[in-house]
Amino acid sequence: MLNRKSEMAKKRNTFTSYLNSKNLNDSEPKATIEDLKLLPGELQVASTASVLYPPTVKITDTNENEGIEGVLIVTNFRLSFISDHKEKVTGSYQENMFLGRNDVCLNNIDLIYQIVDKKKRKLLPQQKISSRIEALHIVCKNFRLLKFSFKSKEGGKNIAHTLALFAYPSRSDLSFGNLFKENYYNTIKMTVTMFNTKNDWTRELIRCGTSEWTELKVMSAETFNSKILPKHFVIPKTLESMFDTYSRAFTDCRICFWTYSFGKASLLRIGEVKSIENSYIYNTTLEKIRLNDPMKQPLELLNLCDLLPSIQDVQRGYTRLRELCTPENPRQVLLQESKYLQLLDKTCWLLYVSLALKESTRAAQCMLKGKTVVLQENTGRDLCCVISSLTQIILDPFFRSIDGFQSLIQKEWVSLEHPFSDRLGHLYNPDGADKESPILLLFLDCVWQLLQQFPAEFEYSETYLTTIWDSAFIPIFDTFQFNSEFDRQLAVKEQQLTLRSLWDWSEQFSERDKMLFTNPFYTKKESVIVRKSVIPPNAIPLHGLQKSFSSSRLLRDHPLQTDSIPKDKFLQPKWEISSLGVWQQCYYRWIPLFEIKNGGFPHIDLHNRLLLSNIYKLQKTLETGCDPSGDDDDDDTIDVMLRPRNKEINFQDVNSFFPFSSNENNSDQLNEILISSNDVLMDGSIMERND
Repeated sequence: MLNRKSEMAKKRNTFTSYLNSKNLNDSEPKATIEDLKLLPGELQVASTASVLYPPTVKITDTNENEGIEGVLIVTNFRLSFISDHKEKVTGSYQENMFLGRNDVCLNNIDLIYQIVDKKKRKLLPQQKISSRIEALHIVCKNFRLLKFSFKSKEGGKNIAHTLALFAYPSRSDLSFGNLFKENYYNTIKMTVTMFNTKNDWTRELIRCGTSEWTELKVMSAETFNSKILPKHFVIPKTLESMFDTYSRAFTDCRICFWTYSFGKASLLRIGEVKSIENSYIYNTTLEKIRLNDPMKQPLELLNLCDLLPSIQDVQRGYTRLRELCTPENPRQVLLQESKYLQLLDKTCWLLYVSLALKESTRAAQCMLKGKTVVLQENTGRDLCCVISSLTQIILDPFFRSIDGFQSLIQKEWVSLEHPFSDRLGHLYNPDGADKESPILLLFLDCVWQLLQQFPAEFEYSETYLTTIWDSAFIPIFDTFQFNSEFDRQLAVKEQQLTLRSLWDWSEQFSERDKMLFTNPFYTKKESVIVRKSVIPPNAIPLHGLQKSFSSSRLLRDHPLQTDSIPKDKFLQPKWEISSLGVWQQCYYRWIPLFEIKNGGFPHIDLHNRLLLSNIYKLQKTLETGCDPSGDDDDDDTIDVMLRPRNKEINFQDVNSFFPFSSNENNSDQLNEILISSNDVLMDGSIMERND
């Protein structure tokens, strides 16, 4: 009976009931709206003081009777909470130059719930806003849950009303990206191909060593297909003369787009025909594609609508997964724990990841055998992006580099026009809910799975992938904001939008944060390592240094055309669900209860960075006889390098969700390690591996 009463007491002590039970010292300075530094074009819309915000869900919060008091502000760009406590910022975490630690971009807000009389009600623009709002629960698209309790119910109503208006824009001209007028100077590296010119596509054709294709360009806005076709694309030469006529028979005129070639095999994307009356055109198109193939082999046609889940299925899986990863209190976490795997299985998310990897592997294996692969989908703009991109990552080591990955997204997603605005829900459309689907997240999750299976083959880290998903909801960058190039150029012309690419990472992050995007074990395939490795051949490899899959036997059986793309560096992924994992950094990082204290992959990563830096210094010392750290003295230099340092490196309180959680570590030591390991990467990999 006592346990039951205790449990009932926990239920009554809800988040909305504790505001008046704990007051801060009135002598402490209170936060004000002036504490928020507005961006150029950013305007404050609403604010209210005496708001309580519990920033974490901890197992110790048995009655949720904790929180931080402060001011809640809504602008035309973000929702920002400013604490009354002048917190001393210690430790390290990822710092965005546009968003504070307790800020969330309005584009990131998906669901808003109003709490009235301790009852939770969904709040959308068409729903009535109560005048007695006690709290707001806000669910973000990047799996973050924000809860705010109001001392003034009028203040809660004001915030709710403002969010209902500004968090769900119905027109693209209402986006903050059109209002942000800060001067922009492009610093994107030339090694990132944007695929927005004919020359970009020509260079890709040359890199792939193929000449059976031709580039087309939509010339003017008056042509029938200018709004629904990409500005630049590549088609088979055999279809050039009949493209204008034949393309009309396909959904959105997506007749046939070339994306990649591996030896004599090519990868294409094709839409579905509008009606059965166009079957002749469809069959003729496939035959023209076959004749365009130098080998004239039968095509491998993958109908993704039959092989993969629909975009609605992906959306439902994402919604269920997010519900599982956004618990409102510790009690809910504990209730889910005993049946967590069962709940995870019901989301079907890992099933969809498995299917995507399976079909990508299948496409890659066909191309390794010299067969041209045609990916078919309704418009060829959703799951075609996923499978085509993953196939190229499996086959081509260039796309496993940061520059290559960004070029790949530009080619497959941006240039060939994945409908980002519809799928990511940037604009509110009460009749278009079935268009929302995080296809981009499904792709990033698949890449994360490959990164776990082949950790030495990728230049980018999981922090890089997580940051891409977060950045997809920042309207300052146009990369993931539009459905088509036509919409993008229309915004430039009519709304004076300044185009800012997401790949200009210096706009958002410091050099230290960008260093966390790299993988210290990545071996640059194009690098020529002139120094001999000092690592003994019988040494035990570190985590992440497993050999990549060798394909020499298969290549002997299936000789391919020689070009600039290496033919022996492809991957062989395991796509079965039993071989997959949950992307914890992306999905769990807002649940500190799930975080491993003083452990997890960040510990492994930082220790490996430190170890590689020390090996690098030792190699340099053996080659030059000088200590590269500048600590050389009259003693023997190698002895100095091997001598234990006086200052011991300490990773205390670096936790598993670093850099997305507060970590009370020594920032100076962390910066030193990152800078040192970054220098190693810039100089090429120090680890020599023999295939």
